[in-house]
Amino acid sequence: MTAWLATAFFTYHDTSSLIDQVTDEHLQQSAEMMLGLVEHIPPDLIPKVLAAERRPEQRLSYRILTAEAPGGTHPPEGDWRAGFSNITNNGEDWRVYRAGDGAGIRVEVAVRQTVRESFAARIAAHILHPVWIAAPVLAVVIWLLVRWGLGPLERLTAGVRRRSPTDLSPLASRSAPTEVLPLVEALNALFARIKSARERDRRFAADAAHELRTPLAAIRAHAQVARSTDDIAECHAAVSEVLTGVDRGTRIVEQLLALARIDDSTTGESAQPIDMVDLVRDTVAMMAPQAVARNIDLALEVEPGFDAIIRGNADLLAVMVRNLVDNALRYIPEGAQVTVQLSRRDDHLLLRVEDSGPGIPLELRERVKDRFFRVNGATTPGSGLGLSIVVAIAEHHGGNLTLGERSGAPGLVAEVCLPLWKESVGSVRT
Repeated sequence: MTAWLATAFFTYHDTSSLIDQVTDEHLQQSAEMMLGLVEHIPPDLIPKVLAAERRPEQRLSYRILTAEAPGGTHPPEGDWRAGFSNITNNGEDWRVYRAGDGAGIRVEVAVRQTVRESFAARIAAHILHPVWIAAPVLAVVIWLLVRWGLGPLERLTAGVRRRSPTDLSPLASRSAPTEVLPLVEALNALFARIKSARERDRRFAADAAHELRTPLAAIRAHAQVARSTDDIAECHAAVSEVLTGVDRGTRIVEQLLALARIDDSTTGESAQPIDMVDLVRDTVAMMAPQAVARNIDLALEVEPGFDAIIRGNADLLAVMVRNLVDNALRYIPEGAQVTVQLSRRDDHLLLRVEDSGPGIPLELRERVKDRFFRVNGATTPGSGLGLSIVVAIAEHHGGNLTLGERSGAPGLVAEVCLPLWKESVGSVRT
């Protein structure tokens, strides 16, 4: 609407300027034509012609001045100057054009300013009539088009507003306008992430309840025995079992919290360059007392000159290495051997944990990666979460876990392959 009003304003002014230009040209042509005619009129007839034509009520007025007939009062004489001028006579504004032949004959042609203005107004009104009709119609059409265009967005808004907090199904994108389709896709992606997060939380709670039920029941049973018995030895044994159950429950909680950290952690800008040689060396040193307690030979081998820098989360990677070593130490007999190796495979880091234990049957090597899966007949206490956590952390860092067997001897080989940080590939440790 503002554009239409601006168009009308400029159209009126352009029309007025054009009318003024045409009127001035008409005045000039009329004066020059009259000057040419006066030269052919006998001097004694000029006053009669003037008397016949000079009528103040006329819109267009002219005057011929000669040395013999200077008279007339309309338009006023004033200081005579050739060309265009604006004068006022008896309260009327006139536009005047004066011309002379240089021999004493002068011609003046004048038009009322009100005539010029009314003419310009009529022309402008005639031009703008369609605008006054079209503007309201166009405004209604624009309003209807906007309403029609915003209809899908309003329906989308209403659909989101009516949703319950538990409804995370995708929004229908087929009827969405092209302009808001990226918004719909972003919302659907957000709903999917929220649904996945809720599913993780639900699974975490279920896993925690399932796994903690057994050690808590055992702790309760042994605590009741300790409270009810008068035998000191039996009481000490029950308390020892309580402590064992607490340790098992603590380990389960730690493993579940590790899984929760994996689910909540993100890689990208938060990731940091990590020296895996230092990290693995520190982890193996931390696990050494456990190996010594079971008379297990725990060794670390690192490829010479290997710059093992990867980008990731140091806490999660430490959990991964600790679970691999702990898994090896737990399930091998006393006096066995565990070797941790770090080497390069193309542009990847290869973390290899090899033990001389009984190993895992080929048909179960993929199953043991599942959460809470344990091999039938296993007598060593555990939660069945260790290897599943290793798999999750490795995949979280763009790697993978493979399980195999030792060449020519019993035992298990666990290999984690992780991409090296690109800036470190090809560099040498100093």
